[in-house]
Amino acid sequence: MSNSMYDSYIGIITATEWIIKIILPIQMVFGTFGNVLNIIIFTRPNLRINPCSTYFLASSINNLLSIYLNTLVEYVSAVWNSNLLANNDILCKISILIRYIPFSLIIWFPVLASIDRFLSSCRSVRLRQLSSLSIARRVIVGTYTIFLLSHIHMLVYYESSSTDSQFICMTVSMEYILFVNIFDPLVTCILPIFFMCVFGILIVYNVRGIRNRIVTHSNTVRNERLRSNDRQMTKMILIQILITTLISLPYAGTSVSYTVGLFLVNYSYSLLVTIIYQCAKVVAILLYHTNPVIGFYIYVLTNLKFRNEMKHCLRLAFKIILTKLSLIRFPTTTITDQSKRIRNQIHSVQQK
Repeated sequence: MSNSMYDSYIGIITATEWIIKIILPIQMVFGTFGNVLNIIIFTRPNLRINPCSTYFLASSINNLLSIYLNTLVEYVSAVWNSNLLANNDILCKISILIRYIPFSLIIWFPVLASIDRFLSSCRSVRLRQLSSLSIARRVIVGTYTIFLLSHIHMLVYYESSSTDSQFICMTVSMEYILFVNIFDPLVTCILPIFFMCVFGILIVYNVRGIRNRIVTHSNTVRNERLRSNDRQMTKMILIQILITTLISLPYAGTSVSYTVGLFLVNYSYSLLVTIIYQCAKVVAILLYHTNPVIGFYIYVLTNLKFRNEMKHCLRLAFKIILTKLSLIRFPTTTITDQSKRIRNQIHSVQQK
């Protein structure tokens, strides 16, 4: 091996390590900030009555789990070159399963939200009735159960192995590696993107149909407000579908193309090509890890109601902080009166 070739290898590996060390902390900071605010906002009375908000709330909780179970662990492994969860076989198997479930569900919750928007915009009353809070909660629990059961095989094939001076969780079965390299991008990326695109097109079709229909209602003001909320939710989902597709396809492309060439076509990759692929795969995974980070910022830019709720939460938090610091006197009666008024509004909406 020539000196220039060796320098190229070292340069690519070093650049990959620095990309991981720089990008992962940024993703953790922005992802934590955005998802915590998402949870606060989507649990507010004005939004939590919407089943689509329930899916966004579940998505934000799942994103936090993914950030701290995957991004944080990967950052610690990259910086300190150690993984304490891989020192024991049982911890290795359990940690792989627990980490992989939130990771594989990152895109599926926007899929569920898009299905809900499709159902709520359908002309059929029976389909519209499927868009409800009770059904949304059951679907979320069922989704976690299905993904947990469908990934039980990881408990069998993954094990703790020692390489050089550290332990890592890995599998030694080449058949299982081939299966995982196809199953992983298919379940976590390709299928959810396909369903998002399908239901995104159906949502656009239904929305155009709604605009062409004239429907009379007894309460025109309330109906217009609800339709405005639905339009904003629909716009938010369609933009998220587009961005999610763009930043997720590289992950699926790098995984599937390399696996097909290596296992199915029996193509022999050179050492340089293998290292370049590993670097490209790291960049693609980091790009995919942007999905649990950007949700809050998409909602802020595309949804007026979400922005108003965020401003209200920030003003309230700011007043509470100033009150604790004894800089201002915060009128508690205002909070009580406002909460009562909001509860009365929700109660009247539910009765209608």
